[in-house]
Amino acid sequence: MSRQPRRRRRAEAFIFDLDGTLVDSGRDLTVSTNHVRARFGLPELPERVVVSYVGDGVGKLVERALADLDGPSAADRVAEGLAIFLDHHDRHCLDHSRLYPGVLETLRRFSGFPLMVATNKSRRFAEKVLAGLHVDGAFRRVVCGDDVARRKPDPEALALCLTGLDVAPGDTAMVGDGTNDVLAARALGCTAVGCAFGLTARARLLAAGPDLLLETFAELADHFAARPAPAPRKARP
Repeated sequence: MSRQPRRRRRAEAFIFDLDGTLVDSGRDLTVSTNHVRARFGLPELPERVVVSYVGDGVGKLVERALADLDGPSAADRVAEGLAIFLDHHDRHCLDHSRLYPGVLETLRRFSGFPLMVATNKSRRFAEKVLAGLHVDGAFRRVVCGDDVARRKPDPEALALCLTGLDVAPGDTAMVGDGTNDVLAARALGCTAVGCAFGLTARARLLAAGPDLLLETFAELADHFAARPAPAPRKARP
């Protein structure tokens, strides 16, 4: 029996999460987190545990990583741990981080559309990672956690991505590996595309109920048609 072609969805713009969607950054986040724990005399955490803390900004990551620490108040230890993390991660955020397979090719395929990034990561690191991996020029707008009053799952960052564009939320696909991405997309009325290959546990992502699920980044092209490149202009006689 011949395989039926997959029906492609319609989108006029794409918004991407960063960690766990465009970039496999789990190792670098784990190393910086364990550097913080070592400074407080705590044992290392496995990478699968650290990445389960990712998604709500670096402050929450450090807070969760130091939850088993006795002594100072939570606010004091998080503030100290955050300063340690920021200093270390600034120097090591690109030691192991790489684009997921298929990202470059897929971004080129969809280059005729407005492409944006909405991440809870701070601009300090988001811009450094995108530039270091040579994809910063692919995006019309990058909205970071420190650009908004309310981070994902609030849809503020997604709405800011679309500001000034003649594109409705219903014609926009939000692509991300986290439950926050799915919830933000749903709140704004975008198509929620889940990335099963990312940092979030598959069961947790599925429980959020994305509209569709990607096993690889390149599968985005199986679900959405790319806009044809404009025809070259004829030279004047």
